[in-house]
Amino acid sequence: RMHYDMLLRRMEDGMSNQVPAGGGDDRDAFTIVRLPHHVREMNRSLYEPVMVSVGPYHMSSASTRAMQARKWPMLREFLLRGEPDGRAGLLADCLKAARRMEQRARRCYGEALDQAAGGGSDDFVEMLVLDGCFVLQFLLHWSESDARCMQGTSTYVYYDLLLVENQMPYIVLAKLFNLVMGNGNAGDDADQGLLHLISSFFSLREPLGMVPLPPPAPELAGQFAEVYHLLHLQYQRIVMSPERRRIRRLTRLGASLHRIPVSLGSFRRARENRARTPLAMPCVTVLQEFGVRFKEKPSPASQFDVIFRGGTMEIPRLVINGGTRILLANLFALEQTKDCWNEGTMTGYLVLMNALVNTGADVAVLQRHGILDNMLSNEEEAAAFFNQLGGSALFGPRTHRYARLFKDTNDFCDSRWNRYMAVLKRDHLRTPCSIINLLAAAILLFVSVISAGYVICRYRHSCT
Repeated sequence: RMHYDMLLRRMEDGMSNQVPAGGGDDRDAFTIVRLPHHVREMNRSLYEPVMVSVGPYHMSSASTRAMQARKWPMLREFLLRGEPDGRAGLLADCLKAARRMEQRARRCYGEALDQAAGGGSDDFVEMLVLDGCFVLQFLLHWSESDARCMQGTSTYVYYDLLLVENQMPYIVLAKLFNLVMGNGNAGDDADQGLLHLISSFFSLREPLGMVPLPPPAPELAGQFAEVYHLLHLQYQRIVMSPERRRIRRLTRLGASLHRIPVSLGSFRRARENRARTPLAMPCVTVLQEFGVRFKEKPSPASQFDVIFRGGTMEIPRLVINGGTRILLANLFALEQTKDCWNEGTMTGYLVLMNALVNTGADVAVLQRHGILDNMLSNEEEAAAFFNQLGGSALFGPRTHRYARLFKDTNDFCDSRWNRYMAVLKRDHLRTPCSIINLLAAAILLFVSVISAGYVICRYRHSCT
């Protein structure tokens, strides 16, 4: 009995230790998580900062120590914006605010920070203020500078701020911004100012070769769902259309009711449609054999505006370089780790590109048609990038954005005529010699038919 009581108490203590502290909505919890080990190990350079750490996960990284010392003068410069006359006490106000938000901020991180570097209470609060003020001062500095100057070290910092593990909770940034730039008065005006600052900063260096985003609108506070951190805001700007953002602002109950089938019959049809949804299709080089044509989509609505119509697949142009790889990988990781958002756009896009691109030969075809502009060392490296991300995606028919495109493409390839043409191209038109042999055989057949017809005509003529 005593052993049972000890076991019961130990398990109850374990459960209580795992309950996020600070109360509040569970949706606030675990918005900044560590990636699974196997995902990070596929390509660490896509997920780990090279210049500056933000938050607790990479603060002990050797590559970010030099910039760690630079944070202190940046903190001073930021505080001077709110106390140019030397008024004391603003730092104390920031520390008090961070202390009040400590438990809520801890909820945002997806692991027990007490065992991590900087996980102690004082260290954690110091990190919130130091890193938060550094990020805000960096954003303000570049908003006041020439956008063309954003190069060198600042470019590395730009992409470090887009890493899924290298984020500061937006609630912390908003509070510090309000204290220093808004005289401590939180409200729509201060929130508008911060959202516009972040959006303008990202607009300085929009992803090269991706569909351009519209410039930040003056009124931004009502355009986004709740913002968790900088990467989440960029996700909403790039991945979610304005219509999808409006849908996300609906209540969860309303959104759930919208998705529930209204009858048992519609539920069965939805289940049958999901069961028939194809999750794979041939690659580019094979699709070409079936007669599928590829072209760059003119004036796409977004980077994900891919269509298949009349045997032609239209895909927006994409430049593959170091920056777009980091951005796509971390937007994808964010969508995969925070699966309750249930968007699936980035996941579907990378699943599509993984299906289309198997080898460097597929990349070469897309390059010839102006769809891909590969700035990596070779086509095989670009193919490996899509295969790593798309091959690791967790998704199903219900969240497959391009399910209809997959089905239409497979139906096109399954038609009898297109299958015959594919066999002809694969077996008889692959090399110049095979083409010559086929032409010779066709000419011989034609001559034979003409000769046979001539003989038949002479025979009938002689009989008459």
